[in-house]
Amino acid sequence: APVPEIARTEGAAMLERFEAKLRGVDATVTRLGAMADLPGAMVEELRARNLPRAIRMGEEPDFAGLDWSELDATRGVGRLEEPATLSRGLCGVAETGTVALRSGPDNPVTLTFLGETHFMVLRASDVVPGLEEMWARVRRAGPMSRTVNLVTGPSRSADIGQVLQLGAHGPVAVHVFIVED
Repeated sequence: APVPEIARTEGAAMLERFEAKLRGVDATVTRLGAMADLPGAMVEELRARNLPRAIRMGEEPDFAGLDWSELDATRGVGRLEEPATLSRGLCGVAETGTVALRSGPDNPVTLTFLGETHFMVLRASDVVPGLEEMWARVRRAGPMSRTVNLVTGPSRSADIGQVLQLGAHGPVAVHVFIVED
């Protein structure tokens, strides 16, 4: 099938498009130089949002060796009372500003939907131009997980009176950390 021009960008232009698409759907973005910078950047984001210094995450290996001492970092499935959750994205799609998340013990699906603010982490090399490449990555990532969730910005609905409500069926805010390789 023909691939639209928007899904064929590469390199720096692809990352710029991904960030622009994220911002266009009311998500926010931070670029980090290394994964080790994530806990400090998380502290800053939580402070800026007037949220407690607490984060709930799964058993993601990329997060295991990081210094979370400045935060109340807990691990396990998402819970309704969580102000902020953290997930590791499988890949980001520059065409749409979408982040693909595979569920599993390292990345419980409940983290995607139950926190008020959902933080996601991607490496810059995890960003792909279009949806075709995203599905190819999902298939190459190993045995199919129970769910693959595609997140494009905060939850929203305009069902009542055609007034847009953020956080209608999930997080009120979405923030993506892009870590340089």
